[in-house]
Amino acid sequence: MKIITMEPTFESWRKNARSLLENKIHYNDVVWQATDSGSLFDFVSDSVGEKPSSITIPKEFIKQAHFVSAFRDETTWSLLYRLLYRMVYENKNILENPLDDDVLDFHRKIKLVDRDLHKMKAFVRFKEIKKNDESIYMAWHRPDHRILKFSAPFFTDRFNGMNWVIFTEDESMSWINNELTFGPGISQTEAEAFDETEELWKTYYASIFNPARLKIKMMKKELPVRHWKTLPEAQLIDGLIKEAPNMVQEFYETQRTSAIASIPKNASSLSELKTALPTCSACAICSKATAPVFGEGPMNAEIVFVGEQPGNEEDIAGSPFVGPAGRLFMEALKKAEINRSDVYLTNAVKGFKWKDSNGMRKHVNPSASEISACRPWVKKELEMIRPRVLVCLGASAAQSIFGKMMKVHESHGKVFQTSSSDYTVILPHPSAISRMPDLVEKEKMLTQFEASIAELKDLLEAKPLRLLPLNHSDFLEMSFT
Repeated sequence: MKIITMEPTFESWRKNARSLLENKIHYNDVVWQATDSGSLFDFVSDSVGEKPSSITIPKEFIKQAHFVSAFRDETTWSLLYRLLYRMVYENKNILENPLDDDVLDFHRKIKLVDRDLHKMKAFVRFKEIKKNDESIYMAWHRPDHRILKFSAPFFTDRFNGMNWVIFTEDESMSWINNELTFGPGISQTEAEAFDETEELWKTYYASIFNPARLKIKMMKKELPVRHWKTLPEAQLIDGLIKEAPNMVQEFYETQRTSAIASIPKNASSLSELKTALPTCSACAICSKATAPVFGEGPMNAEIVFVGEQPGNEEDIAGSPFVGPAGRLFMEALKKAEINRSDVYLTNAVKGFKWKDSNGMRKHVNPSASEISACRPWVKKELEMIRPRVLVCLGASAAQSIFGKMMKVHESHGKVFQTSSSDYTVILPHPSAISRMPDLVEKEKMLTQFEASIAELKDLLEAKPLRLLPLNHSDFLEMSFT
């Protein structure tokens, strides 16, 4: 049994592995021990003598093995040698077997090291230290693996014009006067002795923090808690999370107040609302759209349909439900013998939200804050019309009416009582049907949608309803008896 005690570096492993391979030492007969001790004698306890190598190893494996060697795990060195030995003496194509345990572990380590490298590029924060009227920028980072040297190309390219040093516990990397050097590492305590210039980072982070988009689980995945101590702005996270609900409420209230201020106080007709809509600045959607799209239909309509938002064709025409999904919807109304001229059509969001996709305007779903910003307009429309039946087409429409997320597939077939109407139902938006790639499923959805539209006439005829338990302060849930 050979016990190889070595520095935890790829160069040291490669030197020992080459000699072991030349001597045909089986991987089961080798124990690898990496030590960070600074004693010279710690690195020669049972190393084999190096011989000139006549064995050829694929360059791609050497490159990948070098990357994997950064993985901070005592099994890494034995894994690399085991793969190397098997490649030379057992199966030269071993890396092409995706089901091999060693190959799986090898690629798993590549992925984790690469992820750690990505995190380092994102999380390093420099502090400016002035000395003799010159500035040097310093940073301390705690990577999971020994990746500092692999990060060098990124930092020397990105911060080429300034002098800087990045410290880790293992080693340091400095870029001084366009010369890259590596040195010993330091502890975080030593790093904290740097002059403090963190308030700028804290102010910046607090200003860009969006409480309405707070997803704590996702944030911890992308910004692991173990890195929080090294990031000045992360010191604010706990406080911002606790304050987020109040911040969201204040933000939504500001939007609501802005929208209400645009609505004429004494408006008595839908045409007055339509004229005032372009003055609203509660959100930025309409500023990018051609123009806001207001609802259309009679003020005495017994049925109101609320869609999600205008599409590209609606934005151009200035009318709701004139695109492909709208045409599908009109056909469903026709089959149900419901006249288009008897119903009122509007949207939860009044502007077309889009992004450029190869020169085409591609639809983008509205955010919760944008739905909230338009709620006062929808509410005012419904107050003027006072429909007997209100139909929410899609999740955004349901969120506008109910003030919370509603699952369309779970609510389908139910009837609710809301402050806007005696009978409120939730149906899928016609666009969800038109986008369905499975033709069989698409036909099934369309048939169900058309049947649901036809059933709306039953509500107009005051079909008896049975109250179900109250499950939300703003509405009562009911179902057909």
